[in-house]
Amino acid sequence: MAVGTTRGKRRLGRFVKPIRLRAELSAEQVAERASCSAQTVYRLEAGEALPSRTRVAAILAVLQATSDEREAAFQLWEVADVDGSVIEHAEDLPVKYRRFRMDENEAVSERTLDMVVVPGLLQIHGYTTAMSTGSRPLIKSGDWEDRAGAERAERRALLTRSEPLAYHALIGAAVLRTTVGSRSVMVEQLDHLLTMTELENVTIQVLPSDFGAHGLMTGPVQLLRFVDNEDAAYAESVLGTEPVQDADAVAALSALWGDIAAAAPSPEQSREMIRTERNRK
Repeated sequence: MAVGTTRGKRRLGRFVKPIRLRAELSAEQVAERASCSAQTVYRLEAGEALPSRTRVAAILAVLQATSDEREAAFQLWEVADVDGSVIEHAEDLPVKYRRFRMDENEAVSERTLDMVVVPGLLQIHGYTTAMSTGSRPLIKSGDWEDRAGAERAERRALLTRSEPLAYHALIGAAVLRTTVGSRSVMVEQLDHLLTMTELENVTIQVLPSDFGAHGLMTGPVQLLRFVDNEDAAYAESVLGTEPVQDADAVAALSALWGDIAAAAPSPEQSREMIRTERNRK
């Protein structure tokens, strides 16, 4: 089975589970009748793994899915079987962060809010390496500090690929003033932010320290949009990147992000704020 979570797998899982519930069968009962393990059924429904087409057909037969349902399921299976998300360092990453990375690879646009650190898509190698020490206990690889910069570089490439990710970042002013690594690292990091503002697909707005209640919103938050206009949201904490499961919560986060962006200084004003902090270093 193809292991790893992608949107295609999750959509197939969301399609199959209601059919099983309608059939009033447990995952264990389906597994016994389809000659597979209960874990196969659970992982299919959770979007964590993609069984073979033959296995999916057997499960649908047990569930007595209609011909239309089988056809729709196989169409979803075909989409899920094409994994366009190639994550070079996937084996080193926590499961939830890996899921975010795979979704990010498939997204056409991303909006973020970061009040504490430079967002990952905009981090230079030195900044990431300095940051990686703090996250070390959450990472599987023993030499993550050496590989963290390469992982971030892989993400940054999304902004300059042939069909680049449209990216809009809201960054707290304190992020620009906080020294991560060293003075020289921060000078290079701020120079990189200024360079990124020159890309047509990148927008950066800086939230002043006196921005008010909007600036107190917890974060970081990542909002992704896909080619089919489906949205996804992820919220970060010290324990990692958590997907926001509730659709209403995703919509609320999107609306709040929009309110903050509308009230924030313009990209041009923000560029001057970055330049000012850079010259103070």
